Amino acid sequence: MTYISSILGSFLKLIYDMLVSVLPSEPESVSFYALAIIIATIIIKAAVLPVNLHMIKSQKKMAELQPEIEKLKKKYKNDPQTMAVKQQQLFKDANYNALSGCLPMIIQMVVLIAFYRVFLSPEIYAFTDKVAFEAMNKNFFHMDSLSNVDTTLILPVLAAFTTFLTSYITTKNPATQATQNAQTKSMTTSMMIVMPVLIFWMSRNFQSALTLYWTVSNTFTVIQQFITNKMIAKEVAEELQQ
Repeated sequence: MTYISSILGSFLKLIYDMLVSVLPSEPESVSFYALAIIIATIIIKAAVLPVNLHMIKSQKKMAELQPEIEKLKKKYKNDPQTMAVKQQQLFKDANYNALSGCLPMIIQMVVLIAFYRVFLSPEIYAFTDKVAFEAMNKNFFHMDSLSNVDTTLILPVLAAFTTFLTSYITTKNPATQATQNAQTKSMTTSMMIVMPVLIFWMSRNFQSALTLYWTVSNTFTVIQQFITNKMIAKEVAEELQQ
């Protein structure tokens, strides 16, 4: 994790230095530091798009299997164990891995933890000149410094809301809905409530730089998942019409 934090820290510093050298002056409401966090987050999310595209292909395959899954549900509606076995066999024959959609979330959590280390010790991973780092602007609209906790709770609320929105729009994925049973749906609903509360609590205690990263990352994910859902829904509709 230290190695990943060093890479992310160096990348953040590179973006910051580029902003300082390219822009004629620092915006009054948004510091170069805040802009560097936003830009770095977007670039990192874009960099893992190939992983997400693989996930989309997997979800499309799930959409193609949807009619067969519906047939199995009707045929074995009174025999859930046989239904589960037949469904797993269907997935195996189609070379479909139901866990493939977890990879983007794992990557996101690894980056989150690595960035936490960067913002916790920026003098180690990013801005090695501690004096210069302490002297530079870190304001972001209502905040004087992203190194502090947001006592107004604006960023924590945004982080919690975008976390909820990410979970909610993911549950609307037709491919995901097809693989969920009653127990899984109940667990998903619970997590959709628990995670935003957890993120809100964490954001009240962590540096706002990390909260800003999480909010921007979630926003990117929501937009991406919305587009994915539309693509999968169209695929499902076409398969059901055949």
